[in-house]
Amino acid sequence: MEQDYKRFTFNYGIVMLRTKRGLSIMDTLGKRKITKPLAWFMLYLMPISGGIALYLILSEVFIFLGPKGASTVSYVRTITPLANLLLPGLNPYVPIIYGWIAIVVAVVIHEASHGIVARSLGLPVKTAGLIFFFFIPLGAFVELDETALKETKARNSLRILGAGSGINFIVGLVCLGLLLLTVNAMVPAANGSAIVGVEADASGLPSPALHAGIVPGDIIVAINGVPNNDLGSFGLQPFQVINITVWNNGVTTVIPNVKLGETIQENTQTHQNTTSPYLGVSYIPYSGLTGIVGSYLHFYSRSVVLYVIPPAFPGVAYQIPFSTQLGVFYTSPLGAFTPIAENVLFWLFFVNFNLAIFNNLPIYPMDGGQALERFLVGVGRGRISDDIANRITIAVTVVLAFILISVVVGPYLSAYL
Repeated sequence: MEQDYKRFTFNYGIVMLRTKRGLSIMDTLGKRKITKPLAWFMLYLMPISGGIALYLILSEVFIFLGPKGASTVSYVRTITPLANLLLPGLNPYVPIIYGWIAIVVAVVIHEASHGIVARSLGLPVKTAGLIFFFFIPLGAFVELDETALKETKARNSLRILGAGSGINFIVGLVCLGLLLLTVNAMVPAANGSAIVGVEADASGLPSPALHAGIVPGDIIVAINGVPNNDLGSFGLQPFQVINITVWNNGVTTVIPNVKLGETIQENTQTHQNTTSPYLGVSYIPYSGLTGIVGSYLHFYSRSVVLYVIPPAFPGVAYQIPFSTQLGVFYTSPLGAFTPIAENVLFWLFFVNFNLAIFNNLPIYPMDGGQALERFLVGVGRGRISDDIANRITIAVTVVLAFILISVVVGPYLSAYL
């Protein structure tokens, strides 16, 4: 299958590198016995994953129109519209390194899957290669023969169209399973109180922790040499001078002669004042750290909502054990690679899952829209022409695109209406 094409092109910063080796790999994988049955399986996943996306979109619509609609819209306005873009560097909740790794992997396997199934069915692939923005990898591309794709049987073209998102869906779920397995192996790195915040000096109330050099990421493992996993249960007194043993990244340090402060609270019913010792930290006790792992594995597995929210999203960081804020407090058999492995797995799941479900919406020219058109032609068996199928697909596209845009843009536009 010889092709005449330029191996290297550069336009407006977009670099396309074509290679015959990619075509030969597709030919080899296309001949595998598992390829054809796997293509059927991925085709059956297409309406399921597209249905998940449609359910999520319509759920948002019903929430906006329901009793909690006004408060939900107000909350959405506090979040930048860029959060709807799955682009690291623009979306503040998508980390640049993990995000780009996941996007490149997702796009490469998506495009390659189209080509592999096409070759397994004997359809030609014009070109294949990699895409870069200058030197930054963006993904891959596979250029199918559109004429051959339209002329082949509907079941063949549907399997080719379903292959890309199908492999994304499968890889996404596999990565989620591996993520939960690794989270299940996570345990607190030390037995103590995990410091998640250190208060600054306030008027008339200096922060003992700040002046002692305690920082977020420390774990207080002992007071005056006595092990303790919950600061609140130690029985400290105002103005007491203590020695604090701190664990941080495998290193244990003793901070001597830390003088506690005092806070005064008034009981509004009895008008009596009570005093409490003041260190100036926000912390999570050892039991809280283990509880976060258990909650992520068991509580959220029943709703799966938290699994499709980025760890940096407002309000969820302290519910996700591998988030930037909490990851430093845990270890696992993976050692220092624990937070790295879990973030890679999460973003591979997140990007592949979202690419799969939204690309399978029946919106043209996404795979789901093209599949709808080919499905109508195949089911019609000559009674539905290509033109009628195209018109139906465009009508569905307009309706769904309007709903999708309304959900994404509506909360921000409503502020000006």
